[in-house]
Amino acid sequence: MKKKKQRQQLNNTGRKLIFGMMITSGILFVYVAGCFIKIAVTGETRGMDLYEYALEKYLVEDVVTGRRGTLYDRDGNALAEQLTSYTLYANLYREYGDVVENIEETAEKLSTVIDLTKEEIVDVLSREARQVEFGNAGRQLTYLQKEKIENLKLSGIKFRQNNKRFYPNGVFASHTLGYTKLDEETGTLTGEMGLELSLNDYLTGTDGLVQYIKDKKGYLQPNKTEYVIEQAKDGYDFYLTLDATIQTFLEEAMDKVWEQANPSSLVAVVANPKTGEILAMGNRSSFDPNIRDIEGYNNPVVSEPFEPGSTMKIYTYAAVINEGKYSGGQLFESGSRLVNGSTIRDYNTTWGTISYDEGFYRSSNTAIIDMLTHWITPDENIEYLKKFGFGSQVGLPLPLESAGTLPSQRDSMQKITAGFGQGMLTTPIQHIQAITAILNEGQIVKPQLISKVYDLNTEKELYQFTRELGEKPITAETAEQVKQLMVGVTEKETGSGRIAYSLNGFTSGGKTGTAQIADGANGYLANDYVYSYIGFAPVDDPNLVMYVAMNQPETGGHDQLGSLYRFVMQNSLIYLGAEKTPMVDISDFYQNSTVPQLMNEPVETAVEKIEQANLTPVVIGSGTQTFAQSPKAASIVSASSKVFIQTSKEYELPDFIGWTKDEVVQFAMLTGLEVDYEGEGYIIDQSVAAGEMVTDSLKVTLTLSKDAKPSMDSSNSSE
Repeated sequence: MKKKKQRQQLNNTGRKLIFGMMITSGILFVYVAGCFIKIAVTGETRGMDLYEYALEKYLVEDVVTGRRGTLYDRDGNALAEQLTSYTLYANLYREYGDVVENIEETAEKLSTVIDLTKEEIVDVLSREARQVEFGNAGRQLTYLQKEKIENLKLSGIKFRQNNKRFYPNGVFASHTLGYTKLDEETGTLTGEMGLELSLNDYLTGTDGLVQYIKDKKGYLQPNKTEYVIEQAKDGYDFYLTLDATIQTFLEEAMDKVWEQANPSSLVAVVANPKTGEILAMGNRSSFDPNIRDIEGYNNPVVSEPFEPGSTMKIYTYAAVINEGKYSGGQLFESGSRLVNGSTIRDYNTTWGTISYDEGFYRSSNTAIIDMLTHWITPDENIEYLKKFGFGSQVGLPLPLESAGTLPSQRDSMQKITAGFGQGMLTTPIQHIQAITAILNEGQIVKPQLISKVYDLNTEKELYQFTRELGEKPITAETAEQVKQLMVGVTEKETGSGRIAYSLNGFTSGGKTGTAQIADGANGYLANDYVYSYIGFAPVDDPNLVMYVAMNQPETGGHDQLGSLYRFVMQNSLIYLGAEKTPMVDISDFYQNSTVPQLMNEPVETAVEKIEQANLTPVVIGSGTQTFAQSPKAASIVSASSKVFIQTSKEYELPDFIGWTKDEVVQFAMLTGLEVDYEGEGYIIDQSVAAGEMVTDSLKVTLTLSKDAKPSMDSSNSSE
């Protein structure tokens, strides 16, 4: 009985225990169920939003950068485009994945691809950091460079993808196109110069937003599904009026003249005078936008005005003709005029009595003074210059365009000198605009750089080029008369542009300019000039107009500038189908020779070397060995140029007649001869006779004229 009673007590205890456990489990179940219900209904637990927590932990949000618009030439050749680039970095922290295992081996292999030495890379990889980059050497890498590095199979070496602006042609219309800067944090390209700057708001795309989920370990899924929250939009594509072929002609020719003449600056513009389309535009110095080796940030074609010189005579003659006061056959006495107490001269001193037509061909300053004294007033002429667009911006979409300057109302002297381009400031693009009135029956056609604008997002054309007209400052009859005067500049025997600027196989016209350079309160520099020319061809149906200007060349002048002009114009006219003839080779305009090493050579050997190089020897002194030479060895000069070799301190004065000023300057620098110059062009007289022995006290005055006919071994020159 006792055992039975004990068993019954145990059963009662078990039942109570089981019943208690069931009650506890039920309570726990109700609690957990309640929690789940609460979480399901509210999405929160312990005050935490679980949905937000999951999103924060596993949801990845990425910005998708809108593509920057492309700049094309008129035919759809890319001039500036967005490409993908890569930034190289190394992981040194295991929590972030695989790390660099062998610093020495990694550095040695990487140095074969990026522009750092093994030692420099070791230094980078040895830093106390979780991740390191490799400076400029590891940025803006191309896909091919990335692929080369990946093939090295280096642990811990990784890449970040970036946007890169690429300029396929390097030094090519660089100041026109400009460049962009990459914001490393946002990956956005921003225009810093040229069209990239002025069109930045239209070229820049709009960023989009995407989301996707990563796994519980924090890794992105290989085939992740993206959810587009906001669609990225590309920037507009711009097709320019630039023609890549004509721009290439221009770049090649400018390189040659920049190297040979060594001027302080050089600018050129080629345009279609009927439509105003800018076909090529360049200047030196220039730069490669891919590496931004920039010396000057302004575009001189629109931003750096200068005194233009005699190209302004086009518009003074146009004003007089349009007022009905011009008589081209009337004679006047050239030479000099006294204006407000100052003497203004023609550059060769005098041509004697000539007609006003002849005054235009020869580029006479006194003809302009007489016309502004007797036929129209200087104020009337200034009003015409305004109508031609001088003193106002042209309006190209380029930054920092200058309006130039016209003489003030109070400066009566400058109002007169402005008639031949001194005492006022103009830009090359203003000259391109103004000349369109002469070539379009008196109607100005506005220069333009944009051919069309295309929106890739909507696949629609937003803008199409149409000719834009400006003022009509003169009549069609006046325009034709001035045009024929410009033809005389290249075709008349006395024309200032006949030697340097006439084209082979094409009729053409133009006007030369040789402007003095202002020297602040000191007036003007004595022997430094800005050489310029504006020309068009063919005469009956002008397809092209070109403006070129060169500042302070060390050698040459209009002869060097003319070689640039002729090469670009003739090749471009042929390319455009103006005449079906074989392409002109640049060697036709630039026949160069390299000056040999002549120091300490016997005179006979030196002379032989000079002649073998297709150059002209000039021996100074009666010694047997060369102890000085000019130009120096390895200089690049035009074929047939003089090379001076000095053999003794004492020498006979040469016969300078027919020499150019540049040649005399070289001679004087080598020998120390003191020389004064009167005029410009070729030597026509010397104050000391040839053959006289030179002493330390000897001083020679040389008279120059641009009308003198040079000998066969002299270089070309013109006003």
